Amino acid sequence: MIPNMKFYVISIVAIFAALGIGIYIGFAFDTQSFVVEQREDIIQKLEEKFDFLKAENQDLKLELEELESENKNCKSYMVSTYEEMVKNRLLGKSVAIIETKDDYMYSGIGQILESAGAKVINVTTINDNLMDRELLKRIYKQIEIPETGKPTEDVDLVPRAVKEMTMEIISGESSNLIKKLEENHIINIVGVINEPVDYIVIAGGSLKEDKERLNLIDKTIVETTKNMEKDIIGIEKTKIGFSYMESYKGFKISTVDNVDTIIGKVSLVLAMEGRPGHYGTKITAEELIPNLKTSLTEYSKER
Repeated sequence: MIPNMKFYVISIVAIFAALGIGIYIGFAFDTQSFVVEQREDIIQKLEEKFDFLKAENQDLKLELEELESENKNCKSYMVSTYEEMVKNRLLGKSVAIIETKDDYMYSGIGQILESAGAKVINVTTINDNLMDRELLKRIYKQIEIPETGKPTEDVDLVPRAVKEMTMEIISGESSNLIKKLEENHIINIVGVINEPVDYIVIAGGSLKEDKERLNLIDKTIVETTKNMEKDIIGIEKTKIGFSYMESYKGFKISTVDNVDTIIGKVSLVLAMEGRPGHYGTKITAEELIPNLKTSLTEYSKER
């Protein structure tokens, strides 16, 4: 009996299916073997890389320990010698410090200035009440200061009070205004206002930006000091919410932006000695510290 066509078709399909399955199984075995070999090769390379990184990390740790030890020695050296370095550089200078906001305290500044031979006459801290114009209006009415020009109601009493306060601090002549500002907790004075000063250290920086206050208070202090032909320098700490350094540069005064560090304290003394500039670590600084190789005379000519 002759097989029909259906039998041949099924046979051919079965043969090709068997070939296909065989090829697939063979390929799978080869692929599995290849994958296993590749996996072992990758694992070996990763282990080699890990060993390399481990050794490199150990070297970096040793290097870091050496740098930390060297840094510790440098700090110890600076702590031991920086007061000797600035000794008598400000001999004969009478200084007043004005903190224009009470967000940050600068209690250590007077100590380094006195170590340098300066006499710190007083430290004045201005708080937010100075921006209370109604309070200032009541104070001016109480002390009955005669008006010149426009009446009190038409004058911004904030810069007026700042100007008069600054003039009294510089001249060393306290008035009823200073007393009233203290009584109303607008300013706090450590020391006394009974001696004239020849140098103002204005300490800025605030937690939040307040350009109106900066222009009404800090700018007025700077302008008044310059008009009285006295020296002034602006300072602030390294970490500040809102920096005043750019504005102080715009006011054309020297600045030190890291005065809470030993380097900043030394920079302050050297700048006050006669090396004007902008010192510190912030973007507004032009040098880290004054160059002692340049004489005071050469500094004056350069500036």
